Amino acid sequence: MPGHSTMRRSELDSMRGILLVLMAFTHLPTGLSRFANQPLGFVSAAEGFVFLSAFLVGSIYTPLLLERGIGFVRTRIWNRTRRLYAYHLGLLLFAFTVVAGIAHFGQSRSLHNFLSPLFHSPVWASLSAPLLLYQPPLMDILPMYIVFLGLTPLLLQLAARRGWWPLLIASALMWSAAQLQIGRGLYDLLAAGGYPLPHDAWSSFDWFAWQLVWIAGLWLGSAGKSAAPAVSTQRRRAYILVAAIGVAALLLCARHHIGGLVSDVDSNTPLTSKWHLGPLRVANFAVLAYIAHRLLLPLLHYLRIGWLELLGRSSLQVFTAHIPVCILADGLLLGAAPVSLPLQGALLALVMGVMLAVAWKTDAPRRKARAKRDRMNESVDYHHAVAPRVSLSRPVNALSD
Repeated sequence: MPGHSTMRRSELDSMRGILLVLMAFTHLPTGLSRFANQPLGFVSAAEGFVFLSAFLVGSIYTPLLLERGIGFVRTRIWNRTRRLYAYHLGLLLFAFTVVAGIAHFGQSRSLHNFLSPLFHSPVWASLSAPLLLYQPPLMDILPMYIVFLGLTPLLLQLAARRGWWPLLIASALMWSAAQLQIGRGLYDLLAAGGYPLPHDAWSSFDWFAWQLVWIAGLWLGSAGKSAAPAVSTQRRRAYILVAAIGVAALLLCARHHIGGLVSDVDSNTPLTSKWHLGPLRVANFAVLAYIAHRLLLPLLHYLRIGWLELLGRSSLQVFTAHIPVCILADGLLLGAAPVSLPLQGALLALVMGVMLAVAWKTDAPRRKARAKRDRMNESVDYHHAVAPRVSLSRPVNALSD
């Protein structure tokens, strides 16, 4: 497909690495949490992580769909979905054994509250969790990602047959319904049928709203890269960039109550709701994504920050690995006395060490493959260097002498 490439884009790996660090620092009980959580407006790292993941899936699998068919794409994506579901089951096992054990035997009120649906209805919670109907805090992004990824082959197939506009319109309508609490209505039906777990045990994220981020990412990833724009188009894009920066600055002031012009807007209103993806949050994400595309990604491509790229290449494994550390840190420290600065530094070093270690381990096959390729290239270069020169005036069959 024109404009598509199978080569990794280092700047996208770096961007995912930045988002992983922001999410980890947001989840830890340190002073950095206040700065890592929605630092640039009414947008968190979660929106960027979901969108960028969908963008990469769309850019990778759309050419494969056209070249090798839906069966190949479905197999590849569903294999990845099963692997992610196994990660989630591992997190549930950790939560229901280690975390629950510390909560019960260690009399940890914070960890007990963390798993309150499990202690209140252990059978229902144990049955609901593998079905993704019960998701403890910090463990609700991965189930949403799993469902969206599992539906992606169908979405790509529909887009290939009908185009993206019907899907985009349906996605916008579903997002609009989410603003009217369609998810709450679905929960009420389950509760009326005897489902005993509270509404907040299901998921903090409204999937009916967040599918908009995933489908938009798939669409833009599938579109590929366009040719170099004309001068007039470049000028128009410059105007759009300036306007986007202005809107982003205004929303940044509103988020941090700077200037007093929009001080009445906060993160808990329906317009800016993270969980239901409020309209102002969607607009904020759109302008920040455009600014990142025009300014930040070229800078990351130029800088080539190795440890960020390492984290980004293994983003889902790294994200899964950081959750147990954050759960234990939050559960054991949030209800205690203020966390000292040395302990905060130790927590940050611990979670970064775990994330980098997992990324390094996950990246090992890629390093081995690259080393093998380099050795083969060196061997080819050596043979070319020592091979005898052949006169062009000799007959071709003389080359076999």
